[in-house]
Amino acid sequence: MGTTGAVDGTDTFHEIVVTVSEPAGVGPLSRRLGAIPGADVTRQRSRPGAGELGAAEVIQLLVPSSAVLAVAIRTLPAFIKSRRSSVTVKLTREDRTVTISGGNLDDPQRVLEIVERLLGDDERARDERALDE
Repeated sequence: MGTTGAVDGTDTFHEIVVTVSEPAGVGPLSRRLGAIPGADVTRQRSRPGAGELGAAEVIQLLVPSSAVLAVAIRTLPAFIKSRRSSVTVKLTREDRTVTISGGNLDDPQRVLEIVERLLGDDERARDERALDE
């Protein structure tokens, strides 16, 4: 998990694992995220954690930039509000995890904070490399 090389080896993609608290929400969220230009979405089964039974289905989201990740995150409040029950969405990248629930993404600045928390130093380093070129 993390940053992976693209097919041509020059671009990098950020890998985000998306977990939905409601298993029935994985398909609809996967389709919603898959409609975002630049986002690559794959559904996968994850292994159960310690003390858990069964496997959970997760979404692997590959995004080429923080801008595409911000667009993906901005779609989450509408998805969460569209569900009949209370739903949370967890975004994980390496050892960083952010949990999103019903009303905590109305502020665009908050979205940028979440992107920064998930991408952090990687995005900053890539921007600095671009300035040096």
